[in-house]
Amino acid sequence: MTSEHPHVAVARQLIEAVEAGDLDALRELYLEDAVLWQNLSGQPVGREQAVKTVRWLRGALQQLRYEDVRVAPTPDGFVQQQTMVAVTADGQPLRVDACLVATLRDGRIARIDEYLDSGQLAPLRAGRGS
Repeated sequence: MTSEHPHVAVARQLIEAVEAGDLDALRELYLEDAVLWQNLSGQPVGREQAVKTVRWLRGALQQLRYEDVRVAPTPDGFVQQQTMVAVTADGQPLRVDACLVATLRDGRIARIDEYLDSGQLAPLRAGRGS
């Protein structure tokens, strides 16, 4: 039996917290001064805005889960690829490929740079009225 790399453990906990909608666990994974950047907006946000975004996602989507999760530890964090799978409020299937690069400090997330395929988000944007 091999033990899980500590950086991979944080990645697993991140997925589990989002899938479960456990905002307290999610908040605990991030350092208080964590920075989260996403290619769609190009604007960095802090921990509380990131938690609010997950809260919104959990409310806007049904059956939210991650598939084909691949995690590679790096010296200061991890790189994770996955497909977010869900159903929109109006019943449309949603599949979004993503990649995130995480930097850890003291075993918690200090920074995430997330890259999403914007074209795959069309069903979600349509349900949002934008």
